[in-house]
Amino acid sequence: MKFTIEANELKKGLESVQVKGKGTTNNGFGNTNLGAYALLEVKDNNLSIWNGNQTFFVSLTIPLEGETVAGICCLDSANVLPYLKSFSNEITFAVGDFITITSGNSKKASIPLVVNHPQIEPLTRIKGMLSHVRYEVNPNRLWTFGKGQFETAFTITQAQLQNALKACELVKSGIYKLDKNETITLSTRQSITNKYEETLTPLFITNPNEGATVEFSSPVYAFFEKDQMLNIYMKDEFPLLIVANDRILLKAPHIGA
Repeated sequence: MKFTIEANELKKGLESVQVKGKGTTNNGFGNTNLGAYALLEVKDNNLSIWNGNQTFFVSLTIPLEGETVAGICCLDSANVLPYLKSFSNEITFAVGDFITITSGNSKKASIPLVVNHPQIEPLTRIKGMLSHVRYEVNPNRLWTFGKGQFETAFTITQAQLQNALKACELVKSGIYKLDKNETITLSTRQSITNKYEETLTPLFITNPNEGATVEFSSPVYAFFEKDQMLNIYMKDEFPLLIVANDRILLKAPHIGA
């Protein structure tokens, strides 16, 4: 496995798939992330970076230029990111018995590989189930997932989703309800007197007469870039699927106690 890439572009990709933000933890509402392990694959002059677990999956794709050698590896971002932050401009990333990162003729880092991602089984399964999903400027298809199919979808900006979820975070419940019926609302509550609700304004709606409600946790907006358009797919008692031009997020629905 071998490719060349801008150091900052790889750094941003590895940071993105950690999905750091505020959410529910064992100690209540606080800092959360998907962990530092990442699975990298080079195929057809694209670099794919995945991370996830049984309930939360993210994947992004970076087009590559120049000569590439296809392959797949797992790494610990905690070991790689410090080097990427010290390198500038273009780097060469190569994998053999270990990872080698070089910058010109003056800098070279050798970093251990991780034998496998600790969540490799669900990652591999979900990756296969989403292999057909694509971003559409005006979504007119409702994707299948497993034996089911999403029933409705809409498009909003990342900024609108982030602003609404950040307002919901002030309630500190960590559980959010996305409800699409006559309007589309995002809400959260701790009690009857401590709650927040915001109406979202979509650019496009697919199958507008079909309603759906999904409850989820995690700061899903943190995975996306500020200028991106997001296609959000929904179905009752189904995962939440969010697709941008270069990345996919799948979040299992929250099941209340």
